[in-house]
Parts: sequence; structure tokens; C-alpha cells
Amino acid sequence: MDNIKTPKFLKDDSFVYFILLTLIIVVLLIEKMYFYAIASAVALLIVSAMTFRKQMHREKELKKYMIDYTNNIENLSVSSFLNFPMPISIVDEQGKLHWYNSKFRDLVGEKIEEIENLLDYYPEFPIKTLDASIDGIINNIEMSQISKSYNIPYNVLKEGKFGDGKSFVLYWIDNTVYSNLKTKYNDERPIAMLVQIDNYDEISEKMDKGEKSAMTAEVEKILNKYASEMNGFVLKYDTFRFFMMVENKYLESLESKKFSILEEVKAIKGSADYYFTLSIGVGAFAKNLGQLIEYSKGALDVALGRGGDQAVVKKINSVKFYGGKSKAVEKRTKVKARIISYALRQIIDQSSNVIIMGHRIGDMDSLGASIGLYSIAKSRGKKAYIVLNTINYALKNMHERMKSEDSQYLESLIDTETALSLSDQNTLCIVLDTHRGSYTEAPELLNKIEKVVLIDHHRRSEEYIENTLLDYIEPYASSTCELVSEIIQYMDDHIKLTKFEADSLMAGIIVDTNSFTFKTGVRTFEAASFLRRNGADTVDVKEFFNESLDSMKKKTEIIEKSEIVFGDVAISYIDDLDENSNVIAAQSADELLTIKDVKASFVLVRNKDYINISGRSTGQINVQIIMEFLGGGGHLNMAGAQIQTTDMDKAKLELYDAINRYKKESQNK
Repeated sequence: MDNIKTPKFLKDDSFVYFILLTLIIVVLLIEKMYFYAIASAVALLIVSAMTFRKQMHREKELKKYMIDYTNNIENLSVSSFLNFPMPISIVDEQGKLHWYNSKFRDLVGEKIEEIENLLDYYPEFPIKTLDASIDGIINNIEMSQISKSYNIPYNVLKEGKFGDGKSFVLYWIDNTVYSNLKTKYNDERPIAMLVQIDNYDEISEKMDKGEKSAMTAEVEKILNKYASEMNGFVLKYDTFRFFMMVENKYLESLESKKFSILEEVKAIKGSADYYFTLSIGVGAFAKNLGQLIEYSKGALDVALGRGGDQAVVKKINSVKFYGGKSKAVEKRTKVKARIISYALRQIIDQSSNVIIMGHRIGDMDSLGASIGLYSIAKSRGKKAYIVLNTINYALKNMHERMKSEDSQYLESLIDTETALSLSDQNTLCIVLDTHRGSYTEAPELLNKIEKVVLIDHHRRSEEYIENTLLDYIEPYASSTCELVSEIIQYMDDHIKLTKFEADSLMAGIIVDTNSFTFKTGVRTFEAASFLRRNGADTVDVKEFFNESLDSMKKKTEIIEKSEIVFGDVAISYIDDLDENSNVIAAQSADELLTIKDVKASFVLVRNKDYINISGRSTGQINVQIIMEFLGGGGHLNMAGAQIQTTDMDKAKLELYDAINRYKKESQNK
């Protein structure tokens, strides 16, 4: 019974009347009033037929009305799309143009009839970025053909609507006015430049007053010329310091020319071919003027920390370096060393204990400097520790000597886990021979210890340990051991170095200067003389460098496999996994420099997860810049990098590309 449906024409009130008339007819038949029953039945049939006809007519009219209404809506939609006051087009996943409205026709022009694919008109259109799974938007589409910019929201249509695959409705919103305003705003944004003659004091000592004033005036003239060309100004606020503010649109030109102002200033020569060099700190794209000045100050600190004669551009999320191809100028005065020594003594006295660490894969410079700092802390009555997780091949001889000297040295060597357990809120951490937190022996310590002192001689890189209590970075120095030796000399309480301590510091200087060959200045020999007076013996120090026969054979093999590229660069490699390979590679790179006409050498070493590169130079090629191209760093004549691959051929190719890039940029200077 539930499946029996009431006819449409009997629905609503008609159904009640139908039931009543049917009951009347049944009653008349029971009473044998047949005439009235037949008459009533005929009347019921007539009424039912009329009601059914009326219902059918009404449904027909309603259907016609719905069809007409739907057609009007569809026509209205098509008309609205066609005459919509915004360009609209429909394309498929390959860019084929299926439909467009009148405004899109106006946008493209008469060529629209010849265009079958949107990419034919606008090849740069990012058709691959259209997401076939969701609706989205493409921002700032620059159409150079008509000098306009558009934001393009789009909707995804079902498959089969246009073509076989999915298609997209593109709504072209004119963004030209906003884009032009944004460009103008960015072009006219100020950039701050702090400029310093970084060797003013050193060069001034060698000139008479008139010549110095004349050269300084020439520098000012060049700065004023650049400032006027860039719609800015320059203000001299100290004898050799300047503040410049220029428009941001000229920064790209400065960067593309590698800050040619650096070379123009160096072209100003004094009577004895002395010349000034500049360090420039550039702050750009800051949120406000205060932050802009902070950016430029930070950039100038980085430029000076890298040895000067360069420009550093600091933006919100990036730091870029330009120049820096000349050697850092050695500072003759030791005033800063004396100030650092006094400050370090105060910090040590206020600390509960001292934890010293160098870079991972330690060498004699990092360990020798650590032993020197250990002697300073010991003289101040503080318990000191040296973090050294592994004794590698380079430190093996020094470690053996340590055993025979005094057990206190061995007791001071701890691993990362022990260092973490010994540190508290008053612990002092001294980082030596690196300024990159990730390169230290125990990066975890820097997250736990708040009091950090940094002493290093490498040119400052983008990664840097921030918020240190004291940092002493001098790229002119031969080694960290040289800096530590000077600090020891200026401690108020005379520190009596043991022979082992003096030998260790001397070994650090020797290894980083390749036996006083490279990067050796007056202060290097003065530090060596101080150590010699304190018992350092060059014969005993030489024993730190004694090698096994296998190591000598390995170096000979590396030299034999070397090749000369670009006419003056020697490249070789070690393909075997060996814990001693990194040290042997560095030594081999030094040996390759003794080959005639070789100005730079590189030795690649296979490690477990990466390829390490040791670079050396006679000073005519800046290996630091080449290594920075590969994510590394160092000095002009001694640098390194790690390439995150285990494919030696790929690593070689990346090195070739970096050398080639350096050569090309050097030729364009």
C-alpha cells in the first residue's frame, strides 16, 4: 500500500472532494437509488477529467516558464561574461585559448584572431603554475607587450568542459597602477652606506700632512660624485669615516659593477705608491630608518672583520660580499691587543669555570691556541677545560707530547657531553679559530652558555656567532696562536708559559704560515720571538710535524695525480676514505704551490657524506672568494669548503665552475 501514489491532479483539496463523492455514490447504490448513483458517477468522471486536463495544462505552462526563465538566465550569464568590465579567458592545461570576452579581445588587440594558444602571445605566462586541483591566483604578471601588470585569479573547470582535460577561467585584474607605485616606492627607498678608509692610520704614518690631506680630498671627491649620481648625499662625520644615503634603484648598478668605487679609490696613489682602501657597509630594505642604520653598521663590521677593502650589502634575509681581493693590512699598533687582554682577564675573573673549544676536525692552530688560553685561565685561578672529541692525525704528535709533559693537560681534554654537564650560568665559553657556530667542536654549548668570547683570524663570513661578550677577529693575523700570544703578553700578571705551551703556540703559527712563508707580518715574528724567549724550541716543534712513510707516499701520489687547469691552478684529489686524508690534503695543497707557475692549488678529499676541498694560494689568486662560491671561506691564500655530494666528478665540476667564475669576474675588473 505504501507504494500506491496519489495522482497529481487529485493532490491537495481535490482528493477530499473525490473521496466524499465516492462515498455518496456507494450510499446511493446501497439504498438502490441507481439513477442518482449513475448521475453522480457521471458527474464525478466529468469533474475528474476537467481537473486532470487543468493539471496537465498547468504543468505545461510551468515547464514552458521554467525553460524560458532558464534560457534567459543562461543568455544573461553569457552576456554578462561577454561584456564583463574585466578581461576573461578560458584556457586548458597546455595554454590553448578556448574562449575569451570582449575586454580580453581589447587587451590583446587585433592579433586575437591569430592566437590559438595563450603562450603564442605571452610565452612567459606561467601556465605550469596553474593548480588543477584548487582555485588560486597568479600575482604580478608583467606584460611587456602592453606595459601592463595583472593579478590573475583563476577557477578550475571540470574535465571535458573545454577539451579533454581540465581547463581554467582566468580573470585578468589590472594591477599596473599599484605595480608602478610599488616600483617607484622601492626605487626611491633610501639605502644607508657607512664608508671608512680602513687603512687610514697605517698609511698616514708614512705620508706628510699635505699629501695625506690631498689623498683624503680625492677620496671625498669620488664619494661625492657617486652620491650625486645616485640622487643622494655624503656626510663626513670623522677624519676617515663617511655616511652616504642614496636611492635604492642605484644599488643594483653598484652590485653589478662589484662596487667599482673600491678600485677607483685604490687608483689614488701617494708618492711611494701608497693607497687607501675602503670598507663599505650597505643597509637596504629595512623596515625603518633605525633598522637601516643598524644594517649598515653590521655590514661595515663584517667588511672590517673580513680584512677591509670590500663592500658588504646587508638586507633583511641576506648578506652579500663584493671586493676583498687584496690582503688584509697588518696593524702595527698593539693597542687593541692590550685592550682585549684586559677585558678578557676581567671576564675570566667573573666566571666560575672556562670551557675552550676550536673548530671541528681540529688542527695545531686551534689546539695550540686552546692550550694558550688554558694557561691564561690557569694563571687566573680558574678551572679550564678544552673540548676535543677526537684526536685526528694532525693532532696525534701533539697529543703524544701532552701525555709525557703533564697529566693536567690530558685531564683538561673533555668531550661535548662532559662539557655540557660542567657548564652553568657563570661558565665562560671561549671559541677559537672559527667564528661560525656550526663549525665549532660542540655547537650545543653555544645554545647553553650565555657568556661567549670569540677569538679568530679568518675573514668574517655570513654565519657568525652573535651576542658575544667579546670578539677579537683580526684577518691580518697569521694565526689564532699569534693573537693569543699577544694577549698573553699584555696580561697584568706575567704568565710563565711552560715549554710545552710555548711549543704548542709556535706550532700553530708555523702550520698556518707554512713555516713563515705565507701571511707572515712583523707581528708574526714578534709573537714567535716572545714564544722563543719563553722556551719554544723550533727543533722540538718540528717533531709535531713528523710524518709516517705512508703519509709521505700518499702525498707523492696526490702530487702525481694533479693536473694544471686555467694555466696556473693545480687540482688533485684523494678518493679513499681515511681519517688522515683531510690533513694530508692540506699539506699536499701546500706542496703543489711549489710547482713552477702554479698560483693556486686545490685538493679534494672524500669524506663519508661530503667532499672536502683544501685551497691554497701564493696570494695572486684569492682562494677565499673561490671557496665562498662553494659555501666555504677562509683567507686570501688559505681557504676550504665542503660540497654536499659523494660524487668526486661532480665536486670537481663545481670547483672548475667556481674557478672559472672567479677568473671571469677578475678579468672584468
